[in-house]
Amino acid sequence: MRQTRKKKMDLRFKLYLIILVPLLAMGGLIMWTTIDSSENASLMTMQHNNQQLAVNAASQLGQESELIKTLSSTASEESNEYKSLRDELVKVRLQSGALYVYMYNKTSDGWIYTVDGADWDDTEYSPYGTAMEFNPQIQERLLRGEVVTTGIVDDPTWGQLLSSFTPIKDSQGTVIGYLGIDISAGAVNQVSATSLNNAYRTIIPIFVVVLILSLVMMLFVVRGILRQVRDIKSSLEQVADGNLKVVSTHMTNDQLGDISDLINVMVAQLTNILMGIQQGSNTLQQSSKNIAETAQTNQRQTEELSKAIEEIAIGSVKQAEETEHSVQHSENLGKIMDEVGSYVQQFTHTSEQLSAVQVQVTREHEILLEKSRENAKRVEHQQEISSSLTTQSELASSISGQIHNILKQTQILSLNASIEAARAGEAGRGFAVVAGEMGQLAQQSERSIQEIDEILSSFVQEIHRMGSHFDANMVAVKEQEEQIADCLQTFRQVSRLSTEVQELAQRLESRTVDMHSIRQEVEQHLSYIASATEETSAMAEEVTASAVEQQRSANELSNISGQLASLAGNLKSYSDQFQIEVLKSDS
Repeated sequence: MRQTRKKKMDLRFKLYLIILVPLLAMGGLIMWTTIDSSENASLMTMQHNNQQLAVNAASQLGQESELIKTLSSTASEESNEYKSLRDELVKVRLQSGALYVYMYNKTSDGWIYTVDGADWDDTEYSPYGTAMEFNPQIQERLLRGEVVTTGIVDDPTWGQLLSSFTPIKDSQGTVIGYLGIDISAGAVNQVSATSLNNAYRTIIPIFVVVLILSLVMMLFVVRGILRQVRDIKSSLEQVADGNLKVVSTHMTNDQLGDISDLINVMVAQLTNILMGIQQGSNTLQQSSKNIAETAQTNQRQTEELSKAIEEIAIGSVKQAEETEHSVQHSENLGKIMDEVGSYVQQFTHTSEQLSAVQVQVTREHEILLEKSRENAKRVEHQQEISSSLTTQSELASSISGQIHNILKQTQILSLNASIEAARAGEAGRGFAVVAGEMGQLAQQSERSIQEIDEILSSFVQEIHRMGSHFDANMVAVKEQEEQIADCLQTFRQVSRLSTEVQELAQRLESRTVDMHSIRQEVEQHLSYIASATEETSAMAEEVTASAVEQQRSANELSNISGQLASLAGNLKSYSDQFQIEVLKSDS
């Protein structure tokens, strides 16, 4: 099969292409941009000039507003107004070099030509009233009072042209007509060609100077790059030939210079690797000798290991018997722990019942304490009523004393009245009867007051006795309240102790669960130990067989050490093919 060899392209040529192609492409882009900008600038200039011409001409025609209005009313081409306006439009066309200048207006029937600025001998002019058609968008802008300039359009009669349309206004700002000016696109192309020639005179010399400078810089840069590339190529060829004493020169401060430094680093690392191989080959030879000695030592150790394995097998049998006894003791311990767990659960249940009873008794004592406090309040209220009654009784006693004094004065007054009536004789007999009645009334009142005093005194005594009873009841109520409070305090202590007992029971229960889990783990470990003991016995037999196999491997290891010695010699011969510069460290 034939192998096709690819044709190599020189690096210098590639670098020239990389630099020249973008420069030429940039030059072409600049030329195209210049042509397009020149054409657009010329078009915008002609549009602006034509629009300004239309505005100025419309301003001059606005001064002839009377002629335009008269022409609109007469609508005759034979009138002096039509002739005067046409002469004015012909003058504007000739002075400006426009292709076509005309006036038109908007009527109820549509847009019509009013005055055509063509020459008087031109038979193809547009007579007054000829219908006119143009873009509806331009019509809307004209009706809004705007000045409109179109781009270049193709006319079937006049060819390529651009137009400007503007309203004509009188001195009052009222639109009285419209003016249109058309210019040929040839003028635009002529201006564009002139502008383009001027641009070429400026751009081409600048581009040539830039191209020459770029070529000079390109030659200088490519020369430096190629020098660095040649040095790198030479260094790699020497390394390929086995010379590791080569040093690549750093010429350029770029990626090529970094590659040169990396080549030096690579050579240094290869040197270190080869030196390590040489040292490793010596070490490998020494290791092969050590392996041979180790093989003999392993053979002796294998014999000792066989004896030790036999002793381990005998010990493992005894360990298995002891493990079985431990398993039986663990089962007995599990039964005892199960019994303790049942006691703990009963203890926890009793503690919970005690807590429930304590809560109920505490609630009943709190209700009893509340009723005792209400009774104390009632007794206090009765004491207040008793003291009020005592006060009122004492007040009544004092009032009865005052009444007794009044009765004594009444008796004295009755006695004095009787004496005075006796002195008066027959005339004071009636007064004596009244005085006697008053004396009797006073005696009766005195007896009634004595009875009231006796009743009040007995009432006061009863009130005092009832007050003493109230005091005794009050003391008893307070003692009862204190006793209930003490009972509540005692029950709270009982509740706290019950809670502590319950917590202790819960901890005991959790500890019991932990002990169960630990017992299970111990049983598992004992079962593992039993199985491990059996496995140890089996493994002892296997190790005995392995010891024999190890003795056979020791013999093979001796053979391998010889092969390693020959391999180390081959590695040393391979490393000696390279030229290595040995760096001696300062002592």
